[in-house]
Amino acid sequence: MKTVFLTDPIHPAGVAILEAVPGIEVIEGKGLSPEEVANAIARANAIGTRTYPLTAELLARSNGLETVAKHGVGCDTIDVAHCTARGIPVTVTASANKVSVAEHTMMLMLACAKDVVGYDKAVRESVWSQRYALRAFELRGRTLLLVGFGRIGKEVAARARAFGMRVVLVDIAMDHAKARELGCEIATDFRAALPDADIVTLHVPRNDETAGMMGRGEFAAMKKGAVFINCARGGLVDEAALADALRSGHLLAAGLDVFDEEPLPASHPLRDLPNVLLSPHSAASTVEAGRQMAIDMANNILAAFAGTIDPANVFNPEHRAQR
Repeated sequence: MKTVFLTDPIHPAGVAILEAVPGIEVIEGKGLSPEEVANAIARANAIGTRTYPLTAELLARSNGLETVAKHGVGCDTIDVAHCTARGIPVTVTASANKVSVAEHTMMLMLACAKDVVGYDKAVRESVWSQRYALRAFELRGRTLLLVGFGRIGKEVAARARAFGMRVVLVDIAMDHAKARELGCEIATDFRAALPDADIVTLHVPRNDETAGMMGRGEFAAMKKGAVFINCARGGLVDEAALADALRSGHLLAAGLDVFDEEPLPASHPLRDLPNVLLSPHSAASTVEAGRQMAIDMANNILAAFAGTIDPANVFNPEHRAQR
């Protein structure tokens, strides 16, 4: 008997895949107390997780743990180092949410460019003259600096090019062939490219190299009236510095789906700014992506049990060296 513990609710399609396999017991964590969660982890051979913090202390309770499967791609809520040291693969649903996040990115980009919030407020308050303010601008011909050209970044680049944007890419492992196919330009230093960008969007993981990558210096380097978008991870941005850049008018607007602390604290300086659009880490929260992430997560768990994990779905390939 193998025990799979799901720390968070997932689409029923994923649960059904696991429950259909003889010899697998599924424990769902919704409504469990912290003590009950710890006990379930102690029994688990596999853990499927969305946002529940899986610390080394919790993971160490399971002597029979064979894999941790992420519902999504960001693993900052998992002590990956602990798993790696034990030879435990951490898997991700590598491609399941790329379209949803790319579309959300474009939605925030368009909403900022077209002053959606301002126009909506004007109509509700009967300020019809707002239509003459000329705050909105076209994406066509604008320069998008896209930092991170992975699965999601590629989807964003394709959509931005369809809008007629000039797209400049920065990535530590550049896919030159795809960049050429999409008609994008390549920069080697994102900071050097900031002053030329009308819109900057981040699509990188959070790690030692990227944490705090957008700070006061970076925002000051952006051109006046530029737009900043982050649908990647919290912790990449100095949020106080961003708030100051928005408040001063140096940046025209920003669209954010992720934050250093989630949920966003009631006293956070970004909450009260009229030129920032906020969404609750929901870029991947579509019907299609939710279902596919659940299915892919379940299949990753079954593949781990069978010893047939697709290397493309392994977040910590170095775990093999510990076996």
